[in-house]
Amino acid sequence: MLVNLRALLVRLIDIVLLRGGPEQLPASPGLLGVVVAVNVAVSALVYALIPNAPHNWQMQLVVGTVVSLLGFRAAFSLANKPERFLQTSVAMFGTTTLFIPALIPMIATLLPYIEKPNPAVNPPAALSLLAAVLGIWLLIVQVRIVRAAFEWHWIAAIIFIFGLNFASALVYGMLFGIPPNPV
Repeated sequence: MLVNLRALLVRLIDIVLLRGGPEQLPASPGLLGVVVAVNVAVSALVYALIPNAPHNWQMQLVVGTVVSLLGFRAAFSLANKPERFLQTSVAMFGTTTLFIPALIPMIATLLPYIEKPNPAVNPPAALSLLAAVLGIWLLIVQVRIVRAAFEWHWIAAIIFIFGLNFASALVYGMLFGIPPNPV
């Protein structure tokens, strides 16, 4: 078991370092379940440790996870490539899990500067730059995964990823409404 976990981690790191693609991962429903569960658990742990995390992060996490899985399932069905769903989903959730422990605290630290912009107080430049670099790197990794899985142009892959994020926000808004602006 530990050997398989280590092999999975090595393959996910290869994908993050842009040396591999989702085709290197095993197509296993059990593995997808474990990777999604680890992703949700790591996200929940990181959010729980952040004092200024959004109060509704639990529902955002659930909606985001379900919409991503259903979005990939539907897209692969429409593209007549349902066999690629498992590997691609494992790659997306697995690589995202590697970025979560760094990105969520950075975003939570920068959130007060975004929610209540004050021209007299600037966000920390180094943290903003590091968060931007990590966010762009994660986007590049996700674009490469989607490109390899669907055999699309990179522009279509970017549109698909942003579309999934927009769909997640839209579904969340339809289910729970838009939170009021803090005064």
